[in-house]
Amino acid sequence: MTEHLRDQAVALYRQGLQRIAPERLLRQALEVTPEALRLRFLERAEALPIGPATRFTVLAVGKAAAPMALEAHRLLGGRVRQGLVVTKRGFGLPHLPFPLLECGHPVPDRAGIRAAERVEALAGHLSRDDVLLALVSGGASALLPAPLDGIALAEKQALARLMLRADMDIHQINRVRKAVSRLKGGGLAVLAHPARVVGLLLSDVPGDDPGSIGSGLTVPEPVRFAEVIALLRDKGLWDAAPAAVREVLLAGRHAPKQPPRPPVNGLVGANRHLLRAVAEAATALGFTTRVEERPTTGLNARALPLLEARWRAFRGEPGNARRPLCLVSGGETTVEVKGRGRGGRCQELAALMLPRLDARTVFLAAGSDGNDGPTDAAGGVVDRAAWLRLQAAGAPYDALLADNDAYALLGSCDSLIRVPPTRNNVMDVHLFLQAG
Repeated sequence: MTEHLRDQAVALYRQGLQRIAPERLLRQALEVTPEALRLRFLERAEALPIGPATRFTVLAVGKAAAPMALEAHRLLGGRVRQGLVVTKRGFGLPHLPFPLLECGHPVPDRAGIRAAERVEALAGHLSRDDVLLALVSGGASALLPAPLDGIALAEKQALARLMLRADMDIHQINRVRKAVSRLKGGGLAVLAHPARVVGLLLSDVPGDDPGSIGSGLTVPEPVRFAEVIALLRDKGLWDAAPAAVREVLLAGRHAPKQPPRPPVNGLVGANRHLLRAVAEAATALGFTTRVEERPTTGLNARALPLLEARWRAFRGEPGNARRPLCLVSGGETTVEVKGRGRGGRCQELAALMLPRLDARTVFLAAGSDGNDGPTDAAGGVVDRAAWLRLQAAGAPYDALLADNDAYALLGSCDSLIRVPPTRNNVMDVHLFLQAG
């Protein structure tokens, strides 16, 4: 009964992403005239005076780096002096106007170390007539590791793996990253002085805190080592953290991250854009649609009852029982990793929802970047028929969940969503559909 509804859910997810392509968002946010750089951020507008000698250096870092760099080059025209694109492997584009570096994510790698060195060389030789246009999207933190002296790449990787497996949200992870990095927490802005630094940020974090997007490459923030140490202790990671990391944090030495020339930072896109775009597409198909823009966060086991309660309340409203309904929400949940299986937060959320759906309902959870965890899936789309297929296949539902193997679980009932790299990253979409 819901097979067509499943197809519609995936189509709405794809259409939403098409409507908020990073190049479109940048086109709305950036305009250059002979006298000014005009910026239309989500929360405000600014016009920065520029002169005939002003030249732009474009640095695009993150999963949306390639399309944003391409559009910035088109918009800025002959004023561009140089540029660099740093993105996740597989997220590049052919025929870019700047050098392309693809690096490891979410665990940093040797390519990321080399990319950070290239970024430092680029930013460290700018003049007062230069504008460093930093196009920062989700993934930038892992792509530019730049560990402080005394911390080797292997130690940075070990720290990353510890935090990814722990019950830590992205803000907590980025607080630690900033404490052990040369570039994060405003380090890039300091390095680029005396150039003017402008950060255009595509948010992949709940709450859209600029300092947490890409760990705040262009957002100055003092490092509070004692708080970072306390956080690692609270999460049970301090003793397991590499000795070199602990030594650097205990020493508490860090170069100042307050540039003499304050950078200009602002948001050009966020999760709510994706949710509204999905809702608009659903309304056009005849669904009675509602958007919940408050981000859903925390462990999936805790997020699940919240999502269910919202859906029950929406369905229970007068007149909604027999209507085609669409409830759109989003955010970024987390997984408590205890097993050795494969999967991601969206796949696990869909797997948890699987046995709870009736014959008229479809649920989709998918990442806007097209990658959910270390897999080739973006997430999952489930219905009652998928639950029956799983049972018919004899798949051990509880055992697979306990082993964090949502990928195998959803694969056994044909419920994985696979899409090419989207070159975007504005968190996740959670979608309920009801047949009329």
